Amino acid sequence: MGLTHIASRLIKKHGQAATLLRPGEGTVDEYGGYTPGPDTGYPVTLLSATYAIELQLLAGGFLDVGDQRVLLSVEGLTVVPQTTDKLLIDGIEFETRRVAPLAPADAVIFWEMQVRNV
Repeated sequence: MGLTHIASRLIKKHGQAATLLRPGEGTVDEYGGYTPGPDTGYPVTLLSATYAIELQLLAGGFLDVGDQRVLLSVEGLTVVPQTTDKLLIDGIEFETRRVAPLAPADAVIFWEMQVRNV
């Protein structure tokens, strides 16, 4: 049993279903105004937790009160998460502030995201 399988199993067992929202392709009008297209939803499984906040991180602007750390399973994931994506968790929309893979030896075990309530 590999690390990816173990991580996916634990995220599924202790996590929840959510939706990753990828912004749709927008249009530009003749005046240069941009209208975003509709979001495309991708089902995901994630484990969400609040950060153990350090005062230095808050003071430095790296974290905001209420930021959440999300571990996103790679099992069934059909897109690579990006900072332009949003997550819909329990009907609440979160914007992505940071996203990084846990990928020792270039094999993604899971994605770690920092998200903020919009």
